[in-house]
Amino acid sequence: MIPPWLSFLLIIALIIIFSKKVLGIVLFIGALLFGLLTQVDILNSIITVFIDPSIILLALCVTLIPILGGIMEESGLMLELVQKMKVSKKIALMVSPGLFGLLPVAGGALMSAPILDQIDPNLNPDRKVGINVWYRHALILIYPLSSTLLVASVLSGISLYIIIVAMIIPFIVMIIIGYFTLLRQVEKTEEINTRDLKRVFINLIPIVIAPIIDFFGRTFLNLSIPEIFLLIGLCLSIGVALKFAEMPFSTIKSIAKKMKVWRFPLLILAMFLFLEIFIKSGVPEDIGALELPFVLLICIGFFLGFALGRVLLPISILIPIYLIQNILTIMPLLDFVFLYFATFLGYLMTPLHPCVAYSIQYFKTDYKKSFKYVAIPSFICFGILLITYLIFSLF
Repeated sequence: MIPPWLSFLLIIALIIIFSKKVLGIVLFIGALLFGLLTQVDILNSIITVFIDPSIILLALCVTLIPILGGIMEESGLMLELVQKMKVSKKIALMVSPGLFGLLPVAGGALMSAPILDQIDPNLNPDRKVGINVWYRHALILIYPLSSTLLVASVLSGISLYIIIVAMIIPFIVMIIIGYFTLLRQVEKTEEINTRDLKRVFINLIPIVIAPIIDFFGRTFLNLSIPEIFLLIGLCLSIGVALKFAEMPFSTIKSIAKKMKVWRFPLLILAMFLFLEIFIKSGVPEDIGALELPFVLLICIGFFLGFALGRVLLPISILIPIYLIQNILTIMPLLDFVFLYFATFLGYLMTPLHPCVAYSIQYFKTDYKKSFKYVAIPSFICFGILLITYLIFSLF
C-alpha cells in the first residue's frame, strides 16, 4: 500500500499537470483516485458533501455570480459605469480593470484590455499586461462576492466580513506598489470622459445589492446557514440587473450557457469532496506531525499559487493542515491574511493564470517580455509580507 502522504503528493502532481483542463473535473477525479489510494470510504464522503446545506447553497451562489457578471457585461452596464467616471488617465488605468475584475466571467481580462488601449494607445503593451492583471485582482481581495473568499471563510471559520476588513491592508499595499512599479511613469493627461455620477451610482446598484443583504443578514440574523442571505441577495441583484438592462428573464438561459456556469458549482463540490477525503486520509495529521514552521507554509502557499494557477485549491489544502497542526478550529486572522495573500501573489503571475494568458494574447506580446511587469510588484509585495511576518513573530 502506498503511504497516504505519497499518494497525496502523486495526486497533487497530477492535478498540476492537468490544471489547464476544467479544474472541477480534474479535482473530482483526483479526489476519487486519492480516496482509492488511501482507502477512504468514498461513497460516505460524497454523501457527507452533498447533504451539507451550506456547501449546496454555496455552490448555488457561485452559479449565480457569473450570471450576474454576464448580464452586466452583455448589457453594457459595466462599460457605461467605467465610461461615466471622469477621472485622470492613471486613475482610469487602475479603476477600469478593477471594476471589470469584479465580474467572474470567462475571458474577463479581454473585457478590460480594450479599455486600457483606449485610455493610452501608446503605452508599452507589456506594461499594459501588468496593469490589466494587477488591478483586475486588487479589488477582488476585498470583494464579498469573491468565491475564493467565500470558501476561505468557511474553511478558516472566520467571518467573511472580518476577513474583508483585514484584507484592506494587503489591498492598499497592492495599490501603492502597483502605482510605483506600473503607473508612476505613465504621462499625466486631463480627465478622459464626461462625468455622470448618477449613472455611475445606478449601474453600481446590481453589484452591491447582494453583498449588502448578505452583510446585514449575517450580522443581525443568527441563522445556522448564513449562505441563504447571499443567495437571496444574488437573486435580487440579478433581477435588478435584468430590469436596468431591459433584458427578458429568458436571457439568463443563454447567458448561463455562454458562461458555462456548470463549471463553478462543480469546482466547489469537487473541492469540498477533495477536502473531505484529504482530512479522512490522515495526511493532515502526518504533515502536522512534522510541525512545519508557519513561514514555510506561507512559502508553500506562494509556490502552489504559482504552480496551480489557482488560489482556492492551495488554500483548501493548507488551511486544514494549519488547523490540525495547531489543534484549532478557527484560524487566527493574522495568519490567515499572511497565508491567503502569499497564495494570491503566486497566482497573479503564473502563466497558468487565464487573465495573464488573455492579456498577453490581446496586447500581442509574450510571457517572457511581460513577466517582469507582473513579477516585480508580486515579489515586492511578497517580500513585504515576509518581513512583516518576521517582525510580528519577534513579539
